[in-house]
Amino acid sequence: MRRTLGMVSGLVALSLFASGCYGPFNLTRRLYRWNGQFADKWEKEIVFILLAYFPIYGLTILGDGVVFNSMEFWTGKNPVDAPSMRSDLPQTKRIARGTAEAILTYTPTSFQLQQFQQGQPAGSLRITQREDVAMGWNGDGRLLVTAQALPDGGVVIRDGQGKSMASYSAPEVQRVLDSARR
Repeated sequence: MRRTLGMVSGLVALSLFASGCYGPFNLTRRLYRWNGQFADKWEKEIVFILLAYFPIYGLTILGDGVVFNSMEFWTGKNPVDAPSMRSDLPQTKRIARGTAEAILTYTPTSFQLQQFQQGQPAGSLRITQREDVAMGWNGDGRLLVTAQALPDGGVVIRDGQGKSMASYSAPEVQRVLDSARR
C-alpha cells in the first residue's frame, strides 16, 4: 500500500513537472465563481468552509493541475471551459447614508455614479474607457475630463476642451497605485 501511494505521488509530481504548464485552473475557478454567487456573506463563508473541509477545492486543484492543465498544454484544448465573467451585464451597488444615496453601476468599459439627495437626483458622472483614454461625462452628456495613459506608464489629465490640467510620470502613478493597495 505504501509503495503504491509512493508511486502514485511520484507520478503526480512527474506529470506536473513534465507538462511544464501553469495553466488556467478552469475547474477551480468555476467552483470559486459558483461559491461567490451566494448573496449573503454568511452563506458564502459556510459553503466555502464546507468545500474546503470536504476537500472539494483540493480535488479541483489536483484535477486542474494534473489532468486538465496538462491536457491543454499538450493538445491546446482544455475540456473545462473558463468560467463566464458575465462582463456584458452591468453590476450595481447602492450606498445610502441618511438622506443621501449613491448608485454605482459598472461594466468593464464604463462606470456611472448617480447621486440622490432625499430621493431626488443630485448629479451624476459617467466614466468610459476607449483604449488608453478614460473620459468623464456629466449627467447632461458634457465631457468634463480625460485621462490618457502614456506609453511610458505616465498619465496626462485634460479638461473637456482638451487643455492639459496635470501630468504624472510613471513613478508617480506607481506610488499612487501602491498606496491605494494598502
